[in-house]
Amino acid sequence: MITMIALEMKGYLQAYKEILCFWLVGIIIGAVLWFGAGELAERDSLFEPFTVGVVDQDGTPELIFIFDFFNEYVIDLEFMEWEEASARLAAGDIPAFVELPENFTRDVFYGINSPFTVHVTGSLPLQSNLVRLLASGGIAYLSASQAGVYATLGYAYDAGMPWEDIQSTLLIPVNLAFAQALIHHDEMFTREVVSLVAGNPTDYFIRRFAIFWHMLGLLAFIKFLPWYSSGMAARFKLAGVSEMTMLGLKSAGLFTAAALMALPIVPIVGVYTALLSSAFITAFGLLSGKLFKHDGTRGLFIFFTALMLYFASGGIIPFVFLPQELLPMRYLSIAYWMGL
Repeated sequence: MITMIALEMKGYLQAYKEILCFWLVGIIIGAVLWFGAGELAERDSLFEPFTVGVVDQDGTPELIFIFDFFNEYVIDLEFMEWEEASARLAAGDIPAFVELPENFTRDVFYGINSPFTVHVTGSLPLQSNLVRLLASGGIAYLSASQAGVYATLGYAYDAGMPWEDIQSTLLIPVNLAFAQALIHHDEMFTREVVSLVAGNPTDYFIRRFAIFWHMLGLLAFIKFLPWYSSGMAARFKLAGVSEMTMLGLKSAGLFTAAALMALPIVPIVGVYTALLSSAFITAFGLLSGKLFKHDGTRGLFIFFTALMLYFASGGIIPFVFLPQELLPMRYLSIAYWMGL
């Protein structure tokens, strides 16, 4: 029996060139992913820092707080003339610039709707959408704050205070006090940062990639996955080898090959997880060998199944960016059941 297992394993080891190729490519891609995830974790943002122009035709800096909603570690605000901002936007140097109209601050103080304009480019859609989203958040905060100011003025008017007195003694003084308070608007908020992933982002991404790449390693043994030929099965039968024993021989050979392929991921996921992954890959490889006769069809099945499970693990798009309805798909992931 041991001799038969050794012969089975020897067949898989004939694919040593494919094994070495998978090791090399996996290590290179894993190193790039490790570096990228490390950079992502270090800057604590999905975006590479970029500049947003501000064309201020009003000349009053009190309302720059609107744009402080932008993450200062991601977006650098730079004051520009309109011509410069337009040229840099057209050249793709900046994803957006904000144009404040004349008398913007005064109109806010008097309750006049004087909207500003956000100019964006289609060449940087993610950054452009981020600018629009955060500008909308700033305006929503401004509108809510001004609603409180004018509710106070309305209450004073309803209580019988003449409108002239309200304008002279309340409107401007209250709005000035409001603008001065905005200088310290950060003190009005408690900011809670929602983590991109649970635990260390670098470990999160590299572990899921390791399991994905390990499963793809089946492609190196694609021609060895089909069940024994009818002639070989007949020889086993004549030798008194049961079909269950044949299954054990096939499984032992493929498991050994999968465990060998798992050596580079052991430092990443640990010995126990690597062995579990090898056991799963063995069962999946035998199943694919039973289902498909042609190597090409079998290879596509392995690749797309591995990719689907990789996506279900959150390794491609973290779950914080997906609809909650898709959250149950994590149960399809190998990484989930391995506790990664």
